[in-house]
Amino acid sequence: MGNEIKTLADLNSPKYWDIKGMTREELYRSFQTLDEKMNIIYQFVLGYNDYINMRHNYTSEVELTMLEAHVLTDICDHPGSTVTGLAAAWDRSVSATSQTVRRLMAKELVTRENAPDNGKVFYLHPTEKGLRASDQHKRYDVEDTVKTVKTLLHGLSFEEIETMFQALERYVELLRKGEEKSK
Repeated sequence: MGNEIKTLADLNSPKYWDIKGMTREELYRSFQTLDEKMNIIYQFVLGYNDYINMRHNYTSEVELTMLEAHVLTDICDHPGSTVTGLAAAWDRSVSATSQTVRRLMAKELVTRENAPDNGKVFYLHPTEKGLRASDQHKRYDVEDTVKTVKTLLHGLSFEEIETMFQALERYVELLRKGEEKSK
């Protein structure tokens, strides 16, 4: 059994990269080893997805999901944004982004104005209530990030936390490249 992946560190050697050359037993044991590691990512993604879609009290005026709060903040930071621009920035469909913007409008956080040269394009602007909500969300996010890093420092060094963020950034790049190839 010379091709079996027994630890993640085995992937440091090209010897273990020939997946097609593995026997069925080597494949099954390798899958078990790697699946244990990948399950950490799956659990993180599933948990974070639940957190993103949960309503939060960033402000006493309105409850928002994390995505709504961040889209609102983008509109506040860049008045005149369009749904198409926000969709591209958030790597979401125009339709999904439009739904998010409609929810923000229903909560009186955002208004839209027609583009003078194109009736299909709308420029988005924050209301005073939207600006307050965005400011309160920024304060919440900064405080929450500081708390999260402080908690992570109980088991990791600051350098390990930075490495984690660098690894996540590379992983996002891989995911985006995969999306581009599938189009």
